[in-house]
Amino acid sequence: MKKWMAYLPLGLLCGSLLVVGGIWKSVWNHKWSGQLELRHLEGDERALADFDIQCKITDMMNRWNFSIKDGALRKESFTLSYEEEPVYGSRETIGNWKEGTIQLWGDDVEFQPAADSKVETLDRVDLSLLEDDVYIYPGLYDHEGNLHGTTCIFEKGQLVLNMRMEAVQKKGRASRSWSYEIPTNLQYTPEEPLANIQIENGEHSMDYKNYWWNDIAVVSVWSESQEMFFATVKTNADFGGSIGLYCLGPRQEESFQDENGMAHQVEKEPVATLAEIPVSENRWVLGLEDVGEGLLVFIGEPDAMTAELYDYNGTLLDSNRIQTEEPVHEMEIQQTKWKDGRGVFVKGSQKTGENSYYTHFSTGYWVENGTVKPVYQGHSEWTAVGKEKVLTLTRTVDGWDGKAKSVRGNTLNGFEISVYDITEDPAGKEVYRGELETDIDEDALEFFNYFTTKAYKQNVEHQTMKSASNWRLLKVVSVTEGAGDAV
Repeated sequence: MKKWMAYLPLGLLCGSLLVVGGIWKSVWNHKWSGQLELRHLEGDERALADFDIQCKITDMMNRWNFSIKDGALRKESFTLSYEEEPVYGSRETIGNWKEGTIQLWGDDVEFQPAADSKVETLDRVDLSLLEDDVYIYPGLYDHEGNLHGTTCIFEKGQLVLNMRMEAVQKKGRASRSWSYEIPTNLQYTPEEPLANIQIENGEHSMDYKNYWWNDIAVVSVWSESQEMFFATVKTNADFGGSIGLYCLGPRQEESFQDENGMAHQVEKEPVATLAEIPVSENRWVLGLEDVGEGLLVFIGEPDAMTAELYDYNGTLLDSNRIQTEEPVHEMEIQQTKWKDGRGVFVKGSQKTGENSYYTHFSTGYWVENGTVKPVYQGHSEWTAVGKEKVLTLTRTVDGWDGKAKSVRGNTLNGFEISVYDITEDPAGKEVYRGELETDIDEDALEFFNYFTTKAYKQNVEHQTMKSASNWRLLKVVSVTEGAGDAV
């Protein structure tokens, strides 16, 4: 009896391991298994090998990376961990520099009264200039419920560019942090006057500005070849004067300091102003891209869009103007790297209302040896432009055959893949067509169990319900040059 009791702890341990193993197996089997299939439908499969396509399927907790290389599907890695996308204003790593990285804390613009602007300064807080949804901290009010401060009202503003950056060593904390507060030659004259309001009450204070709109934004890029950060400002028809194309460093002679020697610096001038870009109500800045041999600036006009290529010293190398159906106010840019150049695809939209846009412009450019050349006219969700071939990926939509309704819309569970030859026709001749299909729609079915079908109170499937946080998305990470024949 005593001999049997001696083996009891070992038996209990083995039993526990079996139970834990069974639970883990059960949990794992209920995880998404990541079923993928690439089907070649028409054309020459070798055309797909010219492109290296990196994709991922992700939710808030899991990420599975896969790729299409040499025309074949490759499952690469599955990570059971929280994935957080960079948030505006967070410390986002933008590039590698020396023995560490450069991080961007945030960027914004502010306005000072222009020299020729009429200015009215009040020694009180003008509440009529505050929007209805502005939150005011209770500690800003005095014991009688009043606000104290100043109000500065002006009709024309001179823009100041603000950037907050940090240098970080690979092993260790921040070694240097600095900010830019750069006065520019850009003037802003909106329909309504500008206002800077400062509220103070003892230790509490608040600055309010009434010009925080989405169409006034900093556009910036990190250049891998130069190990430098460049920036300018997106404008609209209310701007005049000029905006600089700025190099914001870091200065190459600067070295990392240890933590004890770190000091925050405020710079009033950039490392260099490469060019002054003239703007007006008929000429506005839309976007900025680094293309390996220089900086590509996109300019909008009432009936055209121009791509201007500058080298890293600010010399204008080339420009290309394309007539447009309507003005372009917003744009999306996708870029593909090749050994002998860069392919850039642009989708442009006209702003037709406060939150509505009309997408009417799409063009692919080839940038090589200081020239910008339009090479493709088409559209899709993701477009990778080469010198002679173009890859497009368009989401496929599963309509659910009327099984369920959801406020989230239809399921996007795959891509239609096409390769076009553009040597003779900018519209392209399709030389390959395939289809990538995933099973993320099955996970969506589980999410849809929160709803009912058209049939009265009938569940879609007998599956375990999942929370909305497990909604999975299929994303294209990048498209680069593949191992196939050069394009």
